[in-house]
Amino acid sequence: MKTSRPILLLLIANSISGVAQGISMLAIPWYFTAVVHREALFGKAYFIITAISLVWGLYAGTLVDRYDRKRIFLLINLSGLAVLSFITVIGFSQGALPWYLVTLAFANTVLIYNIHFPTLYAFAQEITPKDQYRHVTSLLEIQGQLTFTIAGALAAILLKGIDHHLNFFGFEMTLPFAIRPWKIYEIFAVDGATYLIAFFIIYRIRFQPSADKKIDTSGLAERMKTGLRFLRQHPLLFHFGNASLLVFLTILIFSTYVQPVFVDSFLKQSGDVYAFGDMAFSFGALLAGFLTTKLFSEKHAVRGIIMLSVLAAATYGVMAFNKVLLIFFAANFIIGSCNAGIRIQRITYLFHHIPNHIIGRASSVFFVINVTLRLCMISAFTLPFFHFGGNIIWAVVIMAFTCLAGAVILMLNYNKLMQEPVVH
Repeated sequence: MKTSRPILLLLIANSISGVAQGISMLAIPWYFTAVVHREALFGKAYFIITAISLVWGLYAGTLVDRYDRKRIFLLINLSGLAVLSFITVIGFSQGALPWYLVTLAFANTVLIYNIHFPTLYAFAQEITPKDQYRHVTSLLEIQGQLTFTIAGALAAILLKGIDHHLNFFGFEMTLPFAIRPWKIYEIFAVDGATYLIAFFIIYRIRFQPSADKKIDTSGLAERMKTGLRFLRQHPLLFHFGNASLLVFLTILIFSTYVQPVFVDSFLKQSGDVYAFGDMAFSFGALLAGFLTTKLFSEKHAVRGIIMLSVLAAATYGVMAFNKVLLIFFAANFIIGSCNAGIRIQRITYLFHHIPNHIIGRASSVFFVINVTLRLCMISAFTLPFFHFGGNIIWAVVIMAFTCLAGAVILMLNYNKLMQEPVVH
């Protein structure tokens, strides 16, 4: 199936900025965990940033439905460029960065993510014919995971450097060359530059909307109520949207906060193992991006999500009690596959059941509930118990039960979800 030029440019721009963003999102948690050894401080900062994103995410959904999505993308890239340029200049001028500026870079990336993905999916739905929804959501997932695969490989090199030895997915390799570890502000410099490149690519996108977009010119409060009202009128979509997002909830917390501690305190390994774990996750997600549409038909999307949620739960359970690196990498691969497969089927289902002019606000409702659950889990995982010895494994066990809970909710509503009317 031929991909249109606007979608192709969107994928390219998203890939370029995504590589550098992915490196930063890997580098910053590891920086606090294994470089400056202040993971508890990072946990508190992460909690505060997540709390801020709770309000911001709800507001962001109203912006996505109210304003031109292309213009929002351009402003996102300009703001990312401005903040990271400021931090990078200070880093190069002083030869180091204080922890609070590293935290600012992390906050900048998280808050951009909160509006980036609703805009990405709403924009893609707007410029894509209905019969190509599944094809485009698969492309978005493949692109996103390929981006993180590259980011994982680069992060493994940049975080630790290469002193002729590298742990490559559990195998010790001897290399004929060495690379010094990069400073955190050097990584931010690359990240900032890619925002600029993405800006110019997105600027060149020209398109005719495939979906009808009805502009809601009411006030902010009323626009927020519209999203809530729609989901109150469609409770099955409310249950589906939240339950199908629980695996993704675990991914965000595990990759950003739990996994660095798990690798450092339980596996007793270094930054290359941490980064290649994320890379294994991305390989699994990349494979799922190609296979999901072949393994699961659109009419069986809910069943596919249930199966993959159960598989993710079982995999977390196996990972929690194993120190074998091959199992750690294999578990990341499987969980990555499950997450990508669920995301493709979830977004396709929502595209068919939620009108384009309201999808940003409906997504914001799901986002706020997801962030609230995330805050609860982060606040629990920052307790001293989880940082004593190898107790971080119990955080992984909680991830398993969270995935299982999502599968149970979908199973209880399965028959009704299959009868939910499609939006025309």
